Amino acid sequence: MHALADLADQAEHDERLPGESRTGPRVSLLLRAAKLVSPTAEFLCILRDVSTRGLKARLFHRLPDERPLKLELGNGQRFSVEPVWEKDSHAGFRFLHDNVAVSELVRESTPFPRRSLRLKLDRDVVVHDGERQHAARLCDISLLGVLIETAATLPLRKEVTIDHGRIALGAARVRWRRGRLHGLVLQRSLTIEQLAMLIAHVHQVGDDGALAPLALD
Repeated sequence: MHALADLADQAEHDERLPGESRTGPRVSLLLRAAKLVSPTAEFLCILRDVSTRGLKARLFHRLPDERPLKLELGNGQRFSVEPVWEKDSHAGFRFLHDNVAVSELVRESTPFPRRSLRLKLDRDVVVHDGERQHAARLCDISLLGVLIETAATLPLRKEVTIDHGRIALGAARVRWRRGRLHGLVLQRSLTIEQLAMLIAHVHQVGDDGALAPLALD
């Protein structure tokens, strides 16, 4: 697996951004994480280049088949997009509405403190607390932690592990609890690529559409 820092060194591709000439206005974002949202799932991508009419993104799996697709920034802003090409772990998208203000997309301004991107999930998992197993629902995941819902009352700072069957997240600690919701901090944070591949495995989106179980070592 490539670490996040290694992505900046990957060679640029020759495909043009959708709807622009080679001399058109274009901004290289390099490593800007964003979400690609389908009607039923959210995926992680890395924005590389953007223009007023389209963008190029680094992918970690093939594009999902479902349409329509939206691009969601870290501040929650969404743009309707349409895939134009896909090649060598990259894809080009066209903005479906009026020309996008590139400066607005690059700034990604928000009145709130920035948080790591959270990808929504809705999957049954098993939480192991060292003594017992508890049925739970995995609600979302980020590079640093997960949100689960369970009828069990897990003690604060308790070390647990989460098993989905297709993925194993390793050890985590209970950071906060609010009713049935529990916020867990991963003992070993994920890389961008690990998180992207984990999401692909959960949704079974791969080169052949059927990925083997993933272990995050």
